[in-house]
Amino acid sequence: MTKIDFNELTTIPISMGGQIKLPQELKFIGDVKPYILYGKKYYTKKKSKKYGDGAREAFTKIRKTMNKGYLDQYHCNNIINLMDRYYRKPNRWRMYRPYIVSIEYTEGEKWNEPTFYFSLSKYFDSCFRPYIANPSVINGPVCFSSPKIHDNASDRNFVTNMFRRSVEDQIIDFKYYKNNGRSGIDEVHHKDTTFINLMLGFADQVMKIHSRVDFETYIRPFGKYYASDGARFDKDNIKGMAICEAFREYHKKNAKLELVVKKEHRQETSEDIKFNTRLRNMIKDSENKWKMVLL
Repeated sequence: MTKIDFNELTTIPISMGGQIKLPQELKFIGDVKPYILYGKKYYTKKKSKKYGDGAREAFTKIRKTMNKGYLDQYHCNNIINLMDRYYRKPNRWRMYRPYIVSIEYTEGEKWNEPTFYFSLSKYFDSCFRPYIANPSVINGPVCFSSPKIHDNASDRNFVTNMFRRSVEDQIIDFKYYKNNGRSGIDEVHHKDTTFINLMLGFADQVMKIHSRVDFETYIRPFGKYYASDGARFDKDNIKGMAICEAFREYHKKNAKLELVVKKEHRQETSEDIKFNTRLRNMIKDSENKWKMVLL
């Protein structure tokens, strides 16, 4: 990543990308098809037999044509249009957008993965580096990946996602800042007590609701589906946000986290599911045999 000292520069030299002209700002569309990428329409996120390349595959091919370094006006325009329409955190993106002066496509500082650095003319405390923003162009847009939980999801899935989203900053902090986790390789695992059991423990001990179904039915109205981010606690619901904050504190105090390799984590989770399914089947078989005896 090339460093630019904006305290000493009045314009950005051509050798460092030059001062790009920002394209007209586009409205946030969210997870709506067709997805528009570099002026072309795509009807899926991933490759399909019916439509061929999805938006993600198309962007991967486009990136292979990019030279590492500062992007020209053509690529900058299309990258900014992509982020305008589909970046899953539109408010955060629009905070940086007016101050973009150049975009660099290069290797990430930590893991050498392909990434985009946005040089800014204004300093933000939340920046990746002073005057450098690093919103994920590859994984951040909803046209490349889905929030998975939609408005018509069951109470169980919707509510679980609400609680998972409420502590995602804790997970990110543990993974990347406390343990130098590798993107796409490592995952955060809840050790000893699963996330679901932590959520139900919160329901039982804090909310004093002892039935999972009753708890999910009670919590669902405090949630809202955001096109950019899936199911979350409704930011405009005061009581819902109070519950959200209470769970964040509960999770922070009680969760025991560990970093594991993604493949091993999924295998472990799969084995847990198989074990629990076998136990449920044993119970059902026992119930059926008992019914037969009674008959």
